[in-house]
Amino acid sequence: MNLKLSSLLATAVFAGALMVPSTSHADAERLLGSTRLAKVENDTDVIRFGKCRRGINAVQLRIERGQVEVEKLWVRYARGGVEYLPVADHIREGSHSRWIDLRGGERCVKAIGIIGDTELSLDQARVEVWGR
Repeated sequence: MNLKLSSLLATAVFAGALMVPSTSHADAERLLGSTRLAKVENDTDVIRFGKCRRGINAVQLRIERGQVEVEKLWVRYARGGVEYLPVADHIREGSHSRWIDLRGGERCVKAIGIIGDTELSLDQARVEVWGR
């Protein structure tokens, strides 16, 4: 009987381990797209996706080739809703914003708009939008 009990316990532990996700799909960071912000105050750039980017619950901006001032960020979802995310941040070259959570958990993103401008740079700053 001890063998049956041990076998049953081992099976239960193994089955329980299978039910716990090691890393959810949403936790994997991935590049969603990039754009260049002009030096014009409150330049608006939109990154559109042919197919929606599924499983996104937060976004982050990463900056290359210059410093930016980001006023606002908006996200358009597959079902047509738009969420405006207040950023109001100066982000240096080689740096990034905080992770900005999206309402409603994992979402299907169709487009992301960035309102801001390049500062203190001879070139237009490149802004990468990452999701997780």
